[in-house]
Amino acid sequence: MKVKRRINNNVVLATEVGATSGEGILIGKGIGFNAYPGDEIDSNRVQTIYLPSGERSAEQMARELGEASEDDIALTSQLTKIIGTEMNEKVNEGLFFGLLDHLIFAFKRLEQEIDIHSPLEWEIKHYYPKIYQLGKQIVEKMNRLRRIELPESEAAFIALHIINNTQNLDSIGSTIELLEISRDVSKLIAMSSSKRIDEESVSYQRFVNHLRYFVLRLDKIDLELTQETNPELLRTIIDQYPKEYQISKKISGYLSKRFDAQVSEDENLYLTLHLVRLLG
Repeated sequence: MKVKRRINNNVVLATEVGATSGEGILIGKGIGFNAYPGDEIDSNRVQTIYLPSGERSAEQMARELGEASEDDIALTSQLTKIIGTEMNEKVNEGLFFGLLDHLIFAFKRLEQEIDIHSPLEWEIKHYYPKIYQLGKQIVEKMNRLRRIELPESEAAFIALHIINNTQNLDSIGSTIELLEISRDVSKLIAMSSSKRIDEESVSYQRFVNHLRYFVLRLDKIDLELTQETNPELLRTIIDQYPKEYQISKKISGYLSKRFDAQVSEDENLYLTLHLVRLLG
């Protein structure tokens, strides 16, 4: 690996990086100190590598990092490692750069004493409680390290970035859409049933998880559309749980219109069984 451009003492844009020997961003303590174009890079000093993706080129990443302070970059790197450990997932460049951009903005808002709340804060708390708690943990960590007092409302914004980069979603827009769908479906269930839903229950979290992957399959248009459900089994479920089945049909009808996709009876059956546990 060779230096193409020094970003700061701890970050360089490099060539001959990765399996394709292309360009990439290297982060490591002192890796950019007295570094000049063409210099060989000691791989032992490299702590993190970010390769270009469809969303960002290496040059774009370099420009974004060039506009951030070394302290902000170091803090973001530390926080993304914590998130990766807590989520037990590999952190991609989308989370690092999305979080870096958000933190810079959050610090400016703090200086100006502007406290804003995410319009999806309620949905994030209820549909992704563990990730929201991780968001709170990250905010508390930042406050300790920087000796500042970012408001707890920042946790929802942090959680949104984590959700986007750990739930197989393509963009923040996809994450917001999924939260809106979850909210709409929950309202539909509440209006269609007379039972109170325990949103803290395991059954509710399982239902939300099923809904999330159902939506992802619809959105990627890879849902099996064949009618493979055993007719006798389907009839038995409908006879035993007519109310839950009707609610599942309302949910699938809503999703079918939203994504312009057909929903199979298999999915209606699975939705019905989740609703039986949820409303039981």
